[in-house]
Amino acid sequence: MRYPFIALLFLTLAGCASVARIVYPLNDDPLKAVPGSYELDPTHANIIFSVNHLGFSLHHGRFNQIEGSLVIDPAAPQDAQLYTRIDMASVDTNSEALDNMLRADGMFDSENYPYASFESARIQLTSEKTAEIVGNLTIRGIRKEITLSAEFIGSGTNPATGKKTIGFSGKGRFKRSDFNLKQWLPLVGDEVNLILEAEFTRAN
Repeated sequence: MRYPFIALLFLTLAGCASVARIVYPLNDDPLKAVPGSYELDPTHANIIFSVNHLGFSLHHGRFNQIEGSLVIDPAAPQDAQLYTRIDMASVDTNSEALDNMLRADGMFDSENYPYASFESARIQLTSEKTAEIVGNLTIRGIRKEITLSAEFIGSGTNPATGKKTIGFSGKGRFKRSDFNLKQWLPLVGDEVNLILEAEFTRAN
């Protein structure tokens, strides 16, 4: 008797997305997103980074305090404007000792350079739901151009807040030595890989 129950459970879970669309409309077409100025929802945003550790593994960390904004018009998505600011002291690698070393003047020097930022310069659509975002990343007062790959996830009215919401995933990479983050080179990798998840909201 347990097997029909398990099958029913899987069918129920598989139908959750469909049910959600009935309860509140979700839009997976970026051209139908509501235009306007959005603010980053810091409780639903992630900036995760990884570097090669001694050739054995990819070591991950994240930043816990992020803010940002997005101005978007689906009729002209290439003209969207993205800005993000990261509190460098909020670094979290699951190691207090490592976090303190990253905050120190040999790396982030978060006392003198408390924030890093990314500001878009130009956007090129690569498919119906993806784009390349070229912009300026600033760390330790050093500004360099990098490219992020972004994917539209969905938009609609958040049933919990009543706010218009739009969400994206992204990836990117850069060399930390370009920003004078040279501690532990070459034992710890120079290339930093980024995983980005973000929801932006606006009032109705």
